[in-house]
Amino acid sequence: MEVLIQLAAQGVTGIKVHYDGSGDSGAIESIVYTDKENAEFSDIDLVISWDEDKDLEKLNSSAYATIQNFAHETLLDNIEDWWNNEGGYGDLLIKVPSGEYLINNNVRFMQIEEFTHEGNLFRKTEE
Repeated sequence: MEVLIQLAAQGVTGIKVHYDGSGDSGAIESIVYTDKENAEFSDIDLVISWDEDKDLEKLNSSAYATIQNFAHETLLDNIEDWWNNEGGYGDLLIKVPSGEYLINNNVRFMQIEEFTHEGNLFRKTEE
């Protein structure tokens, strides 16, 4: 991806894409970056998703849109369902410029416990 080469030229070494969804819709909530030299996935994961100083859109809005579309259409739409029903959330970590990625996907689910109670209405009213 050419955009990774462009970002590397701007000093970006890693990208963190945070997403969240439920109820039949999901969205990318933020895309942040790190400029730490030789960033590993653990370094990229440490970037706070809401850090305005590391907001990729502020650094390069064109790259932000490209990464957002690519992440959604190519990667996040092809993993466990994080956007329907109770939904899910997670982070896509991308090394720049190599393009290696790691997705930490968390799927929410509802747990149901069933309880059965028996009795007799006539006896219950006598108590």
